[in-house]
Amino acid sequence: MRLAVIVSEFPKTSETFVLRDLLAFHELGAEVRIYYLAPYRHGETVHDFARPVLEWVHHEAMIRSRTVWAGTSQALRHQGGTLARTVGRMATGFRREPERLAKSLALMPKILALAADAQAWGADHIHATFAAHPATAAWIIGRLTGIPYSVSCHAHDIFTTHALLDAKLGEAAFVRTISDFNKTYLTRHVPGLHPDRIKIIRCGMDLRELQPLPAKPRGAQFEILFVGRLAPQKGIDVLLRALAVAPRHWRLDIMGDGPEGDRLKTLADRLGVGERVRWHGSCRFEDIARAYATADVIAAPSIIGPGGRTEGIPNVLMEALACGRPVVASRVSGVPELVVDGVSGLLVPPGNVEALVAALRRIEDDPAHAAAMAQAGRRMIEQHYDLKVTAASQFNAFLHHRHRAQGAPATTPATAIDPQSSS
Repeated sequence: MRLAVIVSEFPKTSETFVLRDLLAFHELGAEVRIYYLAPYRHGETVHDFARPVLEWVHHEAMIRSRTVWAGTSQALRHQGGTLARTVGRMATGFRREPERLAKSLALMPKILALAADAQAWGADHIHATFAAHPATAAWIIGRLTGIPYSVSCHAHDIFTTHALLDAKLGEAAFVRTISDFNKTYLTRHVPGLHPDRIKIIRCGMDLRELQPLPAKPRGAQFEILFVGRLAPQKGIDVLLRALAVAPRHWRLDIMGDGPEGDRLKTLADRLGVGERVRWHGSCRFEDIARAYATADVIAAPSIIGPGGRTEGIPNVLMEALACGRPVVASRVSGVPELVVDGVSGLLVPPGNVEALVAALRRIEDDPAHAAAMAQAGRRMIEQHYDLKVTAASQFNAFLHHRHRAQGAPATTPATAIDPQSSS
C-alpha cells in the first residue's frame, strides 16, 4: 500500500505521535511518503527513533519550483472547473476568516504539485495528520485526483475554528479522532457529520521502548517534570506560580522550547523561582525518557488558551504513565479519559494554582498511593494506547477504503491486520 501523509511542518520535535504512527504503518507494510506544507524546518531536533522517516520525505518548494508551476498548469488545463469550484467552496467556508483563506490560497500552488506527485506515484490513500491546513490539502488533492483521504483530529485543529470542516471532514473516507470528547464535539459542531463516520483511534505508545521504571526513592528534593512546547495552552505559567508558593525543596525541570520561552523565564525570575527551574530546551525523546526516571511527578497543567487553543491528550501523560510515573494534569478536553482522578492520576481545574499545589502535595505526601495510580495508568496504556493496536486500526481503515475505491471487497484475510497480533 502506498500511503501519502500530509503534515503542516516537518520535522517537528513535539509531534512524536505522528512519527510513531508513520513508523508503525511502515512496519505493517505501507510504503510511506511524507508531504509537508510549511517550509522545511532545518535545525529542528530529530529523535533517534524517528530518523528512518527522513528518507520518506518528498521535498517540494513553496512557489519557486518547476514542478509547482507544472502542477498548477496541469490542474488549470485539465481540471479547471473542479479547481474553480474548490476555490469557490473555500471562499464560502472561510468567508469569516480571510486570513485563513489567504494562507490556504498561498499554499495552493504547492498543494497542486503534491496532487500531481501523489497521482504519479500511485498513492492508494492520503492521510492528513490534522484538520487544519493538512486536511485542506488532502481535501483539494482528493477532489482533483479521486484518491481517498482521511483526517486525524486532535485538539486546537478542531477547537479554534470550524471553518470548512463540514467539507473537509464530510468528504473524507473517514475521520479519525483521539478521544470520546472529540467525537462528541465534532458531531455537535460540524453540520452533517454522522457519528458513524468518526473512528476513535487513540494515540499509541510504543511499549517496546517505554517499560515501567522502578519506584524512585524519595530524595531531599521533590522533582517535578514538565515536557512540552512552551506555548500558552500548556499552562506553564500556572506551574511556575505554583512553584512560587510551594516548599523550597521542590524543583522543576522544563524540557521543550517554543514562543513563550523568554516570557516564562522572565516570569520565573520575577516570582523568585528562577534558581529552582532548569530549562533544558528542545530535547530528543531519548533524553526525555531518561528524565522520567529521575522525576517524582510529571505535570501537565494545561489551560484553555487564546482562541480556544487547548490540549487533546498530551503525549507526555501517556509516556509518563507507560513508564509508571505519577501524573497531575488539568481537567480539559479528553484528558479525563486517560487520567481518571484518584485512579490513574490526579486532575485539577485548569488555571487553578492552589489546586495544582494541593495535587502535587498529595503525590509527595502519599508515595504509595502515587505509585498505585501510576501502575493503574500503565495498565490503562496497555489496554487502550498500545501503538501496535492503534496503528493497526488506522492501517485497516486505510486498507478498507483502498479496496472500496478499487471496487474490491472491503477487507480480506490477506490484507486485514489483526491488531492483537501485529508487532
